[in-house]
Amino acid sequence: MHEIELKFQIPESRFTHLRQRFLQGRTEAVRMQAHYFDTADGLLAGHEIALRLRLEGTQWVQTLKASGAHGVSRLEHNAELLADAARNGAPALDIDRHRGSPAHQRLVDVLGDAVLHEVFRTEVDRIVRVFTLPGGAEIEAALDTGQVVAGTARLPLREIEFEWKAGPLHSLFALASDWVTEHGLWLDIVSKAERGTLLSRGQSHPAAARAKPPQLAADADGPALARAAIGSCLAQVLRNASAVAAGSRQPEHVHQLRIGLRRLRVVLREMAPLDCGLDPGWESPIAELFRVLGADRDQQILEDETADALVAAGAPPLTRPRLPAGAEPLDARVQHAEVQQVLLAVQAYAMEASAVSGGAHEGPAVAALGDRLDALLHRLIDHSRGFVDASVDDQHAVRKELKRLRYLAEFIAPLYRDKPVARFFDALAPAQDALGKHNDLAVALAAYRERAATESEAWFAVGWLAAQQARSARAARKALKRAGQAEPFWHGKPRG
Repeated sequence: MHEIELKFQIPESRFTHLRQRFLQGRTEAVRMQAHYFDTADGLLAGHEIALRLRLEGTQWVQTLKASGAHGVSRLEHNAELLADAARNGAPALDIDRHRGSPAHQRLVDVLGDAVLHEVFRTEVDRIVRVFTLPGGAEIEAALDTGQVVAGTARLPLREIEFEWKAGPLHSLFALASDWVTEHGLWLDIVSKAERGTLLSRGQSHPAAARAKPPQLAADADGPALARAAIGSCLAQVLRNASAVAAGSRQPEHVHQLRIGLRRLRVVLREMAPLDCGLDPGWESPIAELFRVLGADRDQQILEDETADALVAAGAPPLTRPRLPAGAEPLDARVQHAEVQQVLLAVQAYAMEASAVSGGAHEGPAVAALGDRLDALLHRLIDHSRGFVDASVDDQHAVRKELKRLRYLAEFIAPLYRDKPVARFFDALAPAQDALGKHNDLAVALAAYRERAATESEAWFAVGWLAAQQARSARAARKALKRAGQAEPFWHGKPRG
């Protein structure tokens, strides 16, 4: 069966009020102890599979879960054990209890002959409440407190889950939205199984998620194409947002979250003409978070790569410059209710749990995007001609347009043959790198120019960076011209 749920972390300062609110309905309390199994090298965790034995009150249940789409849908199979199977404590693990389920087949394919052993356990006090909503919707909510235990390591748990059971799926998102607004919840797609695996390895956060191509059909209409593209964005955004909201300052989490948000903004902007129900109101909160993340990345580049390059060039000693700090730390910005509401709305859209206008665009949606890609590609050569003499802002606008070309092309690339697709992106890559380096130099030059107004030692950096930027502008111009000559794969024959 497919499990569809939304899981949220609860701010410590809001927990007492949330618990009181939760207990206003009919609830049931259950104490649970779960034992999680994997191979010595973490084979199941590496394939996003969780296998556990859990004592729920007096009943042992063996559960197998495997990842699904959008971070909120999963394959799940539960096997309740007979009383005699657990007569002498925890029962023995038996993967054949899941035979016949889709999750079992995935487990068998991954596991092979590898040996399973217990890696960690969870101890959870759960309060369950079922919400019956208009339209026949039934949502089961679970308020969990407890801990994850791996050897001598402990990790506290304080989270709430909303699981769709029946009725209109949009009711799940509507209910969750109300609780986000009232209690300051933030989405977290890192499961208890993943947290246990991380704890057993001495790690705090999962690896950063990179972009993956969408799954779509060649004859997809506007809404189907937009949903597939947004689903691809969400797979990257939600995992990295979960890490940053949980306090990660790892540069790769921040970087990949920013990429995911940029890809999402490309969908909102470039697929809007397909009239596929995309809400323009989603753009503003995403853009603001993107800006904050960009400032953080600029600071990291300034403090590390640029400063090291200046030292190697013989610059006099200087304290490393800092860009203006944001009013809130990154975790608080990701947790912000406005951001969380947009992430919920975008998930609802991707899972067909929101209204779609549709119907206004005639003809295949992929063909319409091909026309837009042609226009973006043809402009690269025009941009290359005046790039060196353009203002910094105009040069940055060219870089953003190049990224729109790349990401929009990536959304339809799975429909076409591998070699033409690879040749196209290989042609774009040097321009992306050249413009990225040029932009980093522009940010650094502005920071050191401001510094030179009060510290004369900074003038060495200004002169050196200005010279580097002049060279990087010429390199970017050449790379842009070559990129503009790339052969558009979307003019070719799609896969059969």
